[in-house]
Formats: sequence, structure tokens, C-alpha cells
Amino acid sequence: MTVEEDGSASGGSSMLARTWVIAANYGTPEEYDISPAPEFRAVLTGSGRVELVDDDGALVMAATVASRVRR
Repeated sequence: MTVEEDGSASGGSSMLARTWVIAANYGTPEEYDISPAPEFRAVLTGSGRVELVDDDGALVMAATVASRVRR
């Protein structure tokens, strides 16, 4: 991308730059109309199964083959 003397861009993606400028003006997901992510409690059962349960104790998701992720 080439920036001309008048500040305009040519030969590249000025839309990408504009997207970054717009994104920099917002700070939280709610400002993008994105609802907050739900939070679930993780439970490790006696059989080694990992379960995600909601506040009422209802099963949301279960994983029978778990693997560790090292960061």
C-alpha cells in the first residue's frame, strides 16, 4: 500500500486499516452487541470425565477424553 501526500491510500487494502481504526474505538464486546460468554463450572468425575455444569447443576457438556494443554 502506498500513502499519497494527501493522506489517501492506493494500491493496497485501505479497508483493513479502516477496520483497525474502527475497532480501536471500542473496548468491550458489549459495544459490538456481543453478549457476554456464559460461565460454567467444571467438574471432574470419578471416572475421569470432565463435565461442564450450569448454576442449576444441569449438564451442559461432557468430555470423556481429556488432554492437557501446555502453554
